[in-house]
Amino acid sequence: MNLRFWDIRRATGLGVVAGLAALILWPLYAAYQEPLLWPFIAALAVTAFCGLSLLIITLKDIYSRTRGKLMHRIRVFDVLLGLLLAVPSLFQLEALLG
Repeated sequence: MNLRFWDIRRATGLGVVAGLAALILWPLYAAYQEPLLWPFIAALAVTAFCGLSLLIITLKDIYSRTRGKLMHRIRVFDVLLGLLLAVPSLFQLEALLG
């Protein structure tokens, strides 16, 4: 399976948009519950997927290429953003579905 179209830029962009959508849906879900359950779950799932994708792509890049110190600093940012997207959304998904 060829996933060359899925790169770090797309994962970051979609992940941030999905994360913002989840943040907007969160208080609305708290107020209206049932009608917004599946849109909230979908936004969280896309956010978690993008965060995990960022982590996988970054780790693959770090271990497959030798880079300078500047690129390692940029990759640290990618890892932190991936964790910021993945961890909270996975915890909320587990609370909703678990």
